[in-house]
Amino acid sequence: MSCPLVQINDKVLVTPLAQESYTVEGRITEINPLIDQRGMVQIKAVIPNTENRFLEGMNVSVRVQRLLGKRLVIPKSALVLRSNRKVVFTLENNKAMWVYVQTAQENSDSYVVTEGLNPGDSIIYEGNFNLSHESPVLLKP
Repeated sequence: MSCPLVQINDKVLVTPLAQESYTVEGRITEINPLIDQRGMVQIKAVIPNTENRFLEGMNVSVRVQRLLGKRLVIPKSALVLRSNRKVVFTLENNKAMWVYVQTAQENSDSYVVTEGLNPGDSIIYEGNFNLSHESPVLLKP
């Protein structure tokens, strides 16, 4: 069984909440195909516990990592909403150019852009909240 977001053998990073500087890598070994009343699916993963830092019932943070192939990825700070549409400002000839974008997957700090940007575009990801189309921009050294 596989689901669109996770698959058997996807990598997981597990960190105890009480010790955020310690993380171990494991793999998803099982995905229960039943969806509970909250829309959740149970997933099992195996991690090494060679240092005995994990105890039964311990609270942990789990991040699932999956390689998606080549994608155009931008930091979340680069995207702003204008009239309820996703906008990224590119830099062209020292001016901020407003570009509508479409996004797909995201994680805690990045978006995958599927439309609107091209590889190599210079994007503005700081100080972009109050920009408008064709605003003059000064680059910080």
